[in-house]
Formats: sequence, C-alpha cells, structure tokens
Amino acid sequence: MLNYSLPEPLNESIVDGIFEGYRDYLDVRRRMFRELKVSGAYAWVKGNHIDHYVALACEQHGVESKLAKAGLTWQYLKFTHENEKILFIVKNARYFDPKQVDKGKDARGRTRQQTNSYMYNLMQINNRIDFDNIPDKRYEKYLQLELLEDFQINLFKNEDNKGINTQFDRFYIVTYQIDQNHYIEEVRVWMPNPIDNNAYLISDLQDYIGSKRIHRIEIEDDLKSILTQSHIPEGTIDHTSFGIVLDAKEKKK
Repeated sequence: MLNYSLPEPLNESIVDGIFEGYRDYLDVRRRMFRELKVSGAYAWVKGNHIDHYVALACEQHGVESKLAKAGLTWQYLKFTHENEKILFIVKNARYFDPKQVDKGKDARGRTRQQTNSYMYNLMQINNRIDFDNIPDKRYEKYLQLELLEDFQINLFKNEDNKGINTQFDRFYIVTYQIDQNHYIEEVRVWMPNPIDNNAYLISDLQDYIGSKRIHRIEIEDDLKSILTQSHIPEGTIDHTSFGIVLDAKEKKK
C-alpha cells in the first residue's frame, strides 16, 4: 500500500505554524480590542495569521507559499514543495466537509449549495491518485458556536488554479479544529478525491499537539469574552453584505 503521508518533519512544522499563527491572532484581537473603539472586523483575519506562520515554519523544508484568491476578496496561501510535487492549503475544519469537499460548510454546519471553483480546480491534481490504496478512515465532526471568521466567496470563477493539475502530483488539505473553549484541539491532513468529492484522512497530527512550549496558549476570561461577544446570528450575512454582486451571466445561472 502506498504511503501518501507528508514527511514527519513537515507535519511537525505545519502544527507549529498553526499554533504560532493562532497565538499571534489572539494577541492582535486582544490588543485591538483595547486600542480601538471598534475592532470586530479583526475576527475575520485568523486564517491570514495562520497561513503566514505556517509559511514561515515550513520554509526550512523547501516549502514555498504563493498568494492566491478565491472570488473578489478572499485571499489564501497555497503551499508547494517542488521536489515532492505536492501542494497543500490550510483550512478551519469548521468550514470543511469531508463528504462534499468542493462545497464545504457554512457557519451553521450545513453543506453549501454552490461549488467553490478554486477548490474544484485544486482537487483535479489528485485525478491520477488510486484512492483504493487509501484506507477509509471515518470522521465525525461536531458543530460549535464560533464566529464566522472565514467567510468564503464561492460565487466567482477562479483563474489562479486553472491547469494546476499538470504541475503537481498530490494535493492535500490541512484542517485545524478549534474547540468550544477556543483551543486548537486537532490538526489533520486530508487528500480529496475529485471523483467522489470525498476527503480521505491521511494523517491525524494529534501527537504533535502540546509537544512544545509554543503550543501552550492561555485563553483568559477577558480574551474569551472578546472572542465570543460578536457572534453573528443565522441569516444576517450573505455575499451582499460585503458589497458583492453577481454579474449578469452568474445571475442567469
């Protein structure tokens, strides 16, 4: 059976980067709450902090990062390793659906109706993978009350990833799960199958969590209050809230 796992040193650095990014994000949330009269918008930048620090942590392994866009406003980093010909991205597990990868989930844990074109294109990298060689590892995820900080625009065609399936051999999705107390409790590595739109669990990086001092994050009561005070009620947000409108062709669809 083929081993599709990422190298252990790379897995370790990914976990380190996620924790460093989350710590930095929490520091910024706390500081901006104290300095600004309004700071709610900082709830939306967690993914940026985590991507940035994963990029820094993985550079030592020859991993390069490239800025990419999905839609008009959402930016993320694609991580590539030329020698291994692999590409991976990092996602909040809250918005990840292992049974409908190219759709994902909304803040209420419901599968989105529309396909994310950027994810669909990235998944095509794996169209030559024999997924019969990957064990079926079941995964059940619970829904927690967490601010919708990673709102993803999936209504626009994405040009960044066209033809990318000829450049790389494998595409992975790294997910991090934040529990109800705002601690990172889980990091997993998945390989999505473009044929059945399912994600196959490759590695659970649980053993790396808590192995270093940098993984120790304290969530004091004041910070917990900051993180939970601006929860967005269901139905109060959609793509028009961001000043985004569909062009005529998209409206007809």
